[in-house]
Amino acid sequence: MNRVSSPMVEYDTVGENIGVLRLHNGRDNLVDHAVFLDLTELKQWLQRNSFQGLIITGNGRNFSKGANVERIKGYKHCPELLEEELNEGKKILSYIEELPLITVAAIEGACFGAGLEIALSCNYRLASESALFSFPEVTLGLLPGFGGTIRLPKLIGQRAAKKLILSGDMIHAQEALRLGLVDETTGKKEAFFKAVELVEGLAKRCSARQMECFDHIMGQPGSDYWPVYEKESRYFGELIRAMDI
Repeated sequence: MNRVSSPMVEYDTVGENIGVLRLHNGRDNLVDHAVFLDLTELKQWLQRNSFQGLIITGNGRNFSKGANVERIKGYKHCPELLEEELNEGKKILSYIEELPLITVAAIEGACFGAGLEIALSCNYRLASESALFSFPEVTLGLLPGFGGTIRLPKLIGQRAAKKLILSGDMIHAQEALRLGLVDETTGKKEAFFKAVELVEGLAKRCSARQMECFDHIMGQPGSDYWPVYEKESRYFGELIRAMDI
């Protein structure tokens, strides 16, 4: 393994062909900033390596318990700054979503809010049987603001997405599997290893060029939605301004 760290993300490798982005920020892996990594640094790292797959996971017991709420509250009187930050962060997620690689979120423990929105940018989500999922923003008078209101309905349908977002309920891995939020459940502490198996199993059947051609045929899923992502950021800023804190 060749491990390199930046403030909230650790860059790692598994074997020769799989890159790993590991969220690491304390026990909960909180997303302190929507720009949770340096996009230029990510691009350079990927260019230096001939990866066929990318796995995003959390360091320790949790994938991520979401955004740092106390930091978000600090934007109440300047929500336009948060809107800009969110839009910059969404460029990172759109870049990941459009990569000509097999991308997998390997989820253990809590996967809440912004953490779940990061996971949604991947092609696949594998979750430990003990994993938990939630969009808790509604309990704060907010809605998901990191792409969740767009990517979740695309994945599981509007009715199921609306219920999950507006209730703020926490669901277990089996319910997430039933909804189509995750693609497979694994034993405890096995999600990462199953993600490696998935990437290796798919990658050995096709070349990097075949994968690139396939992605070009499928189109770029994030680009057409950019005006909607910006609208989501704007509404999030409005709700921040109205928060009773």
